[in-house]
Amino acid sequence: MIFDVSGTKFQDIFGDEKFQLPIRWDGLNFKYAVGRLFDSYISQVHKMCPKANLRQLNEVCQNLTAAIQTYLDGFPAEAYRCLCKVMEILVRTPLKLSYSGETQRMKHQLVGNCTVEVPPLFRVTTVPDNKPYPRERIFHTPYDMRSKVSSSRYSIAGFPSLYLGTSLELCCEEIHLNPYQSYGLAGVFRPTGPLRQMEPEMEIWELSIKPQDFLETQVWENDTPHGRERRRGSHDGELWLKDEAVRGAYLMWYPLVAACSYIRVNKADPFAAEYIIPQLLMQWVRDQMRESHQRGENAVVGIRYFSCASVRASRMGVNYVFPTSGVWKWEKKPYCPVLAKTFRVSKPVYIHEFDSIAQCEESLRWAGDLERIKI
Repeated sequence: MIFDVSGTKFQDIFGDEKFQLPIRWDGLNFKYAVGRLFDSYISQVHKMCPKANLRQLNEVCQNLTAAIQTYLDGFPAEAYRCLCKVMEILVRTPLKLSYSGETQRMKHQLVGNCTVEVPPLFRVTTVPDNKPYPRERIFHTPYDMRSKVSSSRYSIAGFPSLYLGTSLELCCEEIHLNPYQSYGLAGVFRPTGPLRQMEPEMEIWELSIKPQDFLETQVWENDTPHGRERRRGSHDGELWLKDEAVRGAYLMWYPLVAACSYIRVNKADPFAAEYIIPQLLMQWVRDQMRESHQRGENAVVGIRYFSCASVRASRMGVNYVFPTSGVWKWEKKPYCPVLAKTFRVSKPVYIHEFDSIAQCEESLRWAGDLERIKI
């Protein structure tokens, strides 16, 4: 482990509000904004751990800022090489989840001895009318409709990915959908797990932990229309804080998590500097998948992250993104065969047919008609 820091010192490091995520910034100079945050962070870590060797942490920060600058200079390939240098360091203390398909519940083993359990995953998409749709309609954008895929935080324009969330309300928030004014089609996804030797295994890089998750002590949020809701991460954060391996890994990973977690200043602009590092990271994840498939391991690699649409959205739950891979086998079934094997999907339902989004979510949680997308 790179750092040997107590839970108290760890909390002291992240006690400064400037390190809380997601980050709202002025939109002027992204490299300067990120570099200033990194300078403050390294200074804070050095203050709390004066005897620690911060060489690798400095290298992570320097390569992240170099990736931003070279990308802005028009050299995306060079920017990706900088990101790869970052990951060469971070994979030595991985903040990664591995999926266990032994039960119907989704269970991840985090670095160290912590187990993370999350609810079923949801997806919402808009449709133009009120007719029946098959399961495929709530799967990823088909390969033959790449032109519909816009640039997003963890995927570039034209490249389909499967985005899922732990909350139906969060899914609606991410696509700016009011399901009682437009048609919103929703479904639930459950991973199948590697039940047979040739089926995909799942690895997920963990970017959904915020510094404030380690610091929050209150269990309940204020009352909401859906009742009293527990703060996401309050219980898990207490568990993570006690785990030396998680603390050490998070101290190293924080600069990458932060660089991926800036709130977009203007969503009407065609380019978002806030997406530079997340998109480079997704490219690295896709490389990991390709190398896995070349070795015959057939892994599905994804990223788990909190929403950066707003501070409010970041508290609604957790997002997952899985890039497509595999060979498009048949023109009438233009979907990723690897992801099709990885998840079972419910029949889609219209949210507006329920009294509330929460009622629709509860209904989907108990859906018993889950099947794989047929390829």
